[in-house]
Amino acid sequence: MRPTRRSPVRFAAMPARVEERDGWDVVRSFDDEGDGPWLVDLSHRARWDYQDRRVSEHRPAGLEVPARPGEVGVARGLMINRMNRTQVAIWHVGPGPAPALPDNETNAVAFTETTDSHCWLAIIGAAASAVTERVTSLDLFAPGRRPPFLTQGPVLQTPCQIVTAGRDGVLIALARGYGQTFADALLHAGRERGLAPAGEERFTRWVAGLATEP
Repeated sequence: MRPTRRSPVRFAAMPARVEERDGWDVVRSFDDEGDGPWLVDLSHRARWDYQDRRVSEHRPAGLEVPARPGEVGVARGLMINRMNRTQVAIWHVGPGPAPALPDNETNAVAFTETTDSHCWLAIIGAAASAVTERVTSLDLFAPGRRPPFLTQGPVLQTPCQIVTAGRDGVLIALARGYGQTFADALLHAGRERGLAPAGEERFTRWVAGLATEP
């Protein structure tokens, strides 16, 4: 059966390897990805929101909730972002399949899957900060903050959730309807820095490298 789920983003590049996964056509690599930095479409990867008025007292999907808004935790291939007093976002960043929604928990009604409602992109590579400086006034690589951390605000005049995941990479989630225009504008803004589309393999290798950072 052909995939039935479609990313909000299409890159004008020739895929070299495509994998069918959970109803998505996932581009694992493109023919010519250049030397970086890279823009990677992660929209097919699972994401959830979890909301509770006592969110700090729970462990959604078994994860410890960060103490303060803007803090981010990573465990078992999942990233949990503290958004505000009552809400966290959970993103699947690790290798292998995403975990199933923990519907056997008594507070499972607090979960909302957001995979199909968002566009999710990664900008990775040594010039990632130079690219983001062209599209937002937010300081996504503030020297006083140690990654990973969450920033909420406008990129290309679009409301976004942005996680600075490492010294050379950011993850950006935004409403699905802005996805194609947003991606095209990012590529245009980052052209002088060599920003080019890359497949998911580029992202998984980069994420694996984060574990070795001091």
